[in-house]
Amino acid sequence: MICLFRLKLVHSFVERTDDDHPNFLLQTTKCRNMRKIHWRRAPRSSLAISIALICFVTFTIAFHMRQESMISFIYHSSPDCDQSNSNASAQLSTIPPYYLLVPYHEFTMRTSISCRSYKLAEPKKDLSKFHPRHSQHLRGSFVLVTPHSNITFDDIDNFYQKTLPMNTNNKTKPLQTPFTTNVTFENIPYEYKNGLWHPVGVISAQRTAILIPLQGRDFNAKAFIFNIHAFARRQLLTYTVLLAEQIHPRSDRFNKGRLLNAGVRYIENQRSLNITCLILHDVDLIPENDGNYYVCEPTHPKHTTVRVRQIGSKRGYSRYYEFLIGGVLLLTPDMYRQVNGFSNLYWGWGGEDDDLSLRMIQRRVCVVRPVDAVTVYAALPHPHGHRNDARFNLLAWSTVRMDGDGYKQIDSLVEIVDVKQQSSVIHLKVNVDVEGSERRPSSLNESDERISAGSEASTASRNGT
Repeated sequence: MICLFRLKLVHSFVERTDDDHPNFLLQTTKCRNMRKIHWRRAPRSSLAISIALICFVTFTIAFHMRQESMISFIYHSSPDCDQSNSNASAQLSTIPPYYLLVPYHEFTMRTSISCRSYKLAEPKKDLSKFHPRHSQHLRGSFVLVTPHSNITFDDIDNFYQKTLPMNTNNKTKPLQTPFTTNVTFENIPYEYKNGLWHPVGVISAQRTAILIPLQGRDFNAKAFIFNIHAFARRQLLTYTVLLAEQIHPRSDRFNKGRLLNAGVRYIENQRSLNITCLILHDVDLIPENDGNYYVCEPTHPKHTTVRVRQIGSKRGYSRYYEFLIGGVLLLTPDMYRQVNGFSNLYWGWGGEDDDLSLRMIQRRVCVVRPVDAVTVYAALPHPHGHRNDARFNLLAWSTVRMDGDGYKQIDSLVEIVDVKQQSSVIHLKVNVDVEGSERRPSSLNESDERISAGSEASTASRNGT
């Protein structure tokens, strides 16, 4: 091998010199002879290893080319989204030629949805448009309080309406209650009126709804609500907490997209709330730093789930891939409508968040993230749901169907069976399968046919027909 390297150098040097250098020509001839000797002496095992390596590389490439986990990525914009959607409906299961198919795993690992040059808003102090960064109650680290298993929603309601406001010594002496011990939450002056919690003495810049989709996980919901109120009050937010719980179907096929679409629709219909910022929040994630401001940015969605640790685990914080926008996402109602919310087709665990990412890419929307030091969360223990095996086929045509599958179509798909409003939470109980489509599609054709009718109806309504 050394001789081969010298041979390469000699050749390159000979090309740059005159022909009257016999020494170099002699050295070249010698190296060629040595190379012949080397190949004669090479063991057969080395040749076999080389052949095996070539076969392995060839097999790996062929496997990745044949894998079914394919998604579509639009690499140039269509001049008319309605026209593009109409064409997709006319040609069922045909991905338009301006889509580039790439392996799903490779796409998500290599693609970032982050805004690279955006600076988070840092407004000046204004008591009439108050931003959390100016709150005198910020302490940095937020310590999770784990309640006992016997805690109820009424307990949380009484705690924030009666117990905590009456405690004037909680800065020095932790509270003891029947459902938890050593509560160190600070008594920050707040009042509840017209469905929202308001800080006393300031007017928040935004009116915030914290929306949590849920199926089962009753204890996680109570632990989350108990802690999130204390967190929001440190930042002097004007806020409400809304829980959208799937009560039908009762199987483990959870539909997060429909629950969030239903929750946003409910908020939109409550005109008196006048919500200006939506926080889509997983029920098992508790923020651990109050410098993670729960306010929407004016021009871009904000994703704050950057580092997460599992409670009880010794692994520490895990950092997720840049394409992910699940966990905790903050955006305005207009931004939510711009991408037509979440898809309604994802039953089970996985896929709906990446589908939303693809919708944002299609609409040329990037996501901002705060610095790593504050975007830290503790994950409550919870069982994992049933994995959605159809998610890759759905992701393959996400942006083709986005105008006919999402927030605008939610009214015919769900029914809010019951609403229980308390000061601590607005609890929606939702039937997410009114039309009986819980059975996952058996093929991409079947899914396409199901959505094409919605796409045509959506297009007709926009055209006034």
